[in-house]
Amino acid sequence: MAKITGDNKKLLKELNAQIKTLRAQLVKANALEGKDTYIDVKVKKNQGRFQKIKKKGEEDKALGKFFLEINVTAKQEVVFVPMSVASGKKTAGFMYQIEGSASGSIATAEVKVRGDGVTQVTLGTLLFAKIPINKIASFQIQTTIRGKFKKRYKIVFTRLNYKLHLTDVRYKQYLKEIHSDSVLFS
Repeated sequence: MAKITGDNKKLLKELNAQIKTLRAQLVKANALEGKDTYIDVKVKKNQGRFQKIKKKGEEDKALGKFFLEINVTAKQEVVFVPMSVASGKKTAGFMYQIEGSASGSIATAEVKVRGDGVTQVTLGTLLFAKIPINKIASFQIQTTIRGKFKKRYKIVFTRLNYKLHLTDVRYKQYLKEIHSDSVLFS
């Protein structure tokens, strides 16, 4: 077997570093496209509507009501998904942002889950949906947005956090964005 020269050792080391970087970039690109090793995510229902609230002696309020039903399938391991919605100030299962032609805020948010074999597990104050292998959990998310009249709004779930074991310190992340219907507040 021939000896590797110093220049070739240096080149081999650089190429291995580039391969490692490219693999990491490929994993992130696949995550952004919705290709995940452990879960499969599909939007089953996507509904949005405007509601005007009238109160005597007060200014009318503009609300948007959104309903999304999202199916999450555990592919090869049991998966734990937090049963919560947040905007990024704290870690939750479904991380969202509001996109619109004016500023808006979430008035209410509720997450329910159902599915064959799907159970709920509490760890401290956090509630998780436990999804068995090859089973589908149907997450029903209802949110209400306070906004301004004549403006358009939608909710974008930017990330879905999940764990393979409740004792894991870090969450795994599904990064493909999930968009609600866009609603004109008028």
